[in-house]
Amino acid sequence: MKIIIALCFSIVLFSSSLFAAHAAPTLSGDDIQHFMNAMKPLKKLGAKYDFNDNGNSSTAQMAQTGFAPMSRSLAEVKNHEAYEEFKTIINKAGFSSPEQWAVVGDRVMRAYMSLKALEELTPEKIQELQVSIEAVEKNEYLSAETKKQLLGSMKQMITLKSDMPEESKADQDALKPYLAKLNSLFEELR
Repeated sequence: MKIIIALCFSIVLFSSSLFAAHAAPTLSGDDIQHFMNAMKPLKKLGAKYDFNDNGNSSTAQMAQTGFAPMSRSLAEVKNHEAYEEFKTIINKAGFSSPEQWAVVGDRVMRAYMSLKALEELTPEKIQELQVSIEAVEKNEYLSAETKKQLLGSMKQMITLKSDMPEESKADQDALKPYLAKLNSLFEELR
């Protein structure tokens, strides 16, 4: 049950932006490749400089503003001494601006995270979620607010596949051919 709750909590953190409509066209193969091209040099840049989070990415803030890790990174680096190097890396990777990198990066990450969540959503997991929902509903030790949050996120997980807007599905479809490469890249960057 702890795994189910953790998975549901993760979905809640980025669900508001996951289901937001995009005015931008579907991610292109070039967008995704540019994003991947930037990641290793950015990791090196991060190791070179001391980037402090300062608590800016609290779970409460993420739930309120949505899952936008690259936009948050851009906001952090803009006033940092590494910004010029950052812009050079972004330009060499194929982006026209740091803002374009952040928008594309956020979309890539949302599509990637939702695909990974959907991979985990097997019929067995759905059944486990339904059992967990019943357990939460019967739990007399949880506050009404906690129950509401848990039940909402669990039910949202169950309906994840059917409730996704076309824009999010299109980004996921664009990302699927790159999924193995992204898995390897993220594993390497750990």
